[in-house]
Amino acid sequence: MSDTAHPLESVAAEKPDTIGHLTPPSSVEDPDGLSPAERRFIDLSASGEFAMEEIAAKLSVSSRTLRRWKARPAVSSQIRARVAEGMALARAVLAAGASRAARELVGLAETAEPDHARIAACVAIVSNATKLTEVDDLAAEIAEIRATLSALPANRFPRR
Repeated sequence: MSDTAHPLESVAAEKPDTIGHLTPPSSVEDPDGLSPAERRFIDLSASGEFAMEEIAAKLSVSSRTLRRWKARPAVSSQIRARVAEGMALARAVLAAGASRAARELVGLAETAEPDHARIAACVAIVSNATKLTEVDDLAAEIAEIRATLSALPANRFPRR
């Protein structure tokens, strides 16, 4: 793979087994019961770079097959986990750049002729970093509430 190639391009370039998408989950050695083609589908789908039709073409399967795979809990949970990893990385990058962007905004506010493109970029970075932090805080609170509720006895709230 060349230095400039995207890491997923090598995954997409591999041709799946001709019957990989037909292999029953019980006969696959993967602990989640996923075939190699399903794993490639997860990679391509979670990247967000390809439409379903493009993924189907890359994997030599039908869109219907992809919809069937995506409906499987093992596949959909893996896609959600991969997307969450990507969002965590995005939050980290934005958080790291937020203080620098804020300092830049203060500096630009003191100049006689501000650079509007730089101002817009700085505002977007600070705003998005703040929103992602708020979303993380809310997600943590929701998880805590769910944990508390699941620890309550089942008959705590009797039906009427």
